[in-house]
Amino acid sequence: MFHIEEMTEEAAQAISKWKYPSPYEIYSFSESEDEIEELKNGLHFAVYPDETEINEFGNEPCGFAAFGWSAQIQDNKLRCFYDDESYTDIAFGLRPELCGKGMGQDFVKAVIDFVKEIFGDDGIRLTVDTDNKRACTLYERMGFKEIHAFNTKCVDAAKGRTLSMKIMVL
Repeated sequence: MFHIEEMTEEAAQAISKWKYPSPYEIYSFSESEDEIEELKNGLHFAVYPDETEINEFGNEPCGFAAFGWSAQIQDNKLRCFYDDESYTDIAFGLRPELCGKGMGQDFVKAVIDFVKEIFGDDGIRLTVDTDNKRACTLYERMGFKEIHAFNTKCVDAAKGRTLSMKIMVL
């Protein structure tokens, strides 16, 4: 249903304009040059639909995926979890207009399959905001298990407020 490609300048520009509605606004982009450069850091990939009927957005991606340190919360207190190299860290986002339309499981599976193709038997690890109930439910249904819960202000999008998050593994 989805295929993953290297991030291009055009894809990064398009993704940098994505704005999510409440209560998911912390996932919104700000169209900044720093965000665009991060999207092009070699650890982010653009996700496109295989079926044209779900992409009414032309050549723009329907999602993105990030791997390795780009998928981690940059907080030194979490190093003991993220330093375990038997896992590949993943993070991803579906285009705001496509969220809540039943594509999440297929989207996450496509990202996991992509990672498994590259890293073989590595486990999969992700970090999620516990307030994102929709995502937490999906990950649990897909077999992810929580290994650590924490509070952080290290996420730029939090704009100074404390976020409750958890690390989950598959």
